[in-house]
Amino acid sequence: MGRRLEGINRNVFIVTILIILGSINYGCNRVPVKNKNYQEAVKTVNKDYIKNTEGLMIIDTRSDEEFNGWSLNEGIKGGHIPGAINLQFNLLEGLNENEIKKIFKKNGLSPEKNIVVYSNYGKESLKLYNILKSSGYKDVANYEGGMQDWSRDNSLKIDKLKNYEKLVYPEWVKDLTEGKEVKNYDGREYIIVNVNYEQKKEYEKGHIKGAIYIDTNDIESLPLWNVVSDDKIKKLLNETGITKDKMIIIYSDEAMAAGRLAHVLMYAGVEDVRIINSNVKGLVDAGLPLEKGENIWVSDNNFGGQIPIHPEYTKNLKEAKELIEDPNGRLTAVVSWEEYAGINNGGYSYFTEKGRIPGSVFGHGGSDGYHSEDFVDSDGTMRDYTQIQKMWEEWDIKPENESSFFCATGWRGALAFFDAYLMGWENVSIYDGGFYEWIQDSKNPIAAGDPRVNKKL
Repeated sequence: MGRRLEGINRNVFIVTILIILGSINYGCNRVPVKNKNYQEAVKTVNKDYIKNTEGLMIIDTRSDEEFNGWSLNEGIKGGHIPGAINLQFNLLEGLNENEIKKIFKKNGLSPEKNIVVYSNYGKESLKLYNILKSSGYKDVANYEGGMQDWSRDNSLKIDKLKNYEKLVYPEWVKDLTEGKEVKNYDGREYIIVNVNYEQKKEYEKGHIKGAIYIDTNDIESLPLWNVVSDDKIKKLLNETGITKDKMIIIYSDEAMAAGRLAHVLMYAGVEDVRIINSNVKGLVDAGLPLEKGENIWVSDNNFGGQIPIHPEYTKNLKEAKELIEDPNGRLTAVVSWEEYAGINNGGYSYFTEKGRIPGSVFGHGGSDGYHSEDFVDSDGTMRDYTQIQKMWEEWDIKPENESSFFCATGWRGALAFFDAYLMGWENVSIYDGGFYEWIQDSKNPIAAGDPRVNKKL
């Protein structure tokens, strides 16, 4: 028994010596080896930090609809913290490192920036926080209180997309079609329209219950792919039952097609035109049931006014030229940079000319004539409007200007027009003829290169 105790005492003595030695080493600034599972504590900030710190990049990680202005949770106001951009975590899911870097670059993120992320309650935003940290971003913090905390203080400002209710979301549509009470709806009769170019078979495979199908061939025609005449618009609206006082809800797997129809309806005079901020996949993911087959148009020959009620939403060639000469005018080319600079023609098969209308300003578009990545996110939803505003501001395109948007044949210009309308810009239109009409007359000049060279905007 005594030998056993003696052994224990010896062991205790040895352990004690090791502890002392370890303490001496630590005191001499030897850095202890980190455990492989070591995780840095999350840096958190409060609303006072956000209010009082200059140069912050604030990222709202919530849904588009909450950011834009819809109030979906009790105690949380619709809208976002002033200066914030919207970047949902789900846009990054399943992406590799290079793809994530591209999205960060598109949204103006860079490692040297002081970034704060937030969600409603400070939890969901940790997903983006962790991705940023793992991507090498050092100065990142999480607003722990989130939008719930910000909403409690009535002295704090909240920004919104001015006409956010015109950009509805799948759950809102689901509740509407099920007869439930929904916000920002006055109870008027409504028609849901699926629109696209020669995609009726896809519509028949699955569409929102009760939705009708309109093909873009019904609203535009050769030789220039311009919008059809007022008489043909009236005929189409009569046949589909679309009237001035009905709410028309548009959706498509191609956002540009939705914008194209929205512009035509607004030009005609429909009072309440809305677009569903989703593609078909998003509708299904939100639990909105789809039906197959075709819903036949139900005619109504009383539109309720003389078409067009809003002719100011469209400009012709003569008016486009006048706008170029107006110091307050902005003839805005919604095209790729390569098209604008005359590097290529956007991939169009029916013309070969390259360049832009002289005097037009660059409104961004996408990678070519058939894509609009600058206005649409990868999940088919509309891009954060504050980012679009920043793009336009770089080319001196502002709310106080008279802005007319154009592309080659109307689709991309229509999407930009609807975005400007959502922002509350009042003096906006589409130059429907676009670059394709411009080049029909060889006397019309074409410009190329970067107009900013040797010229300060």
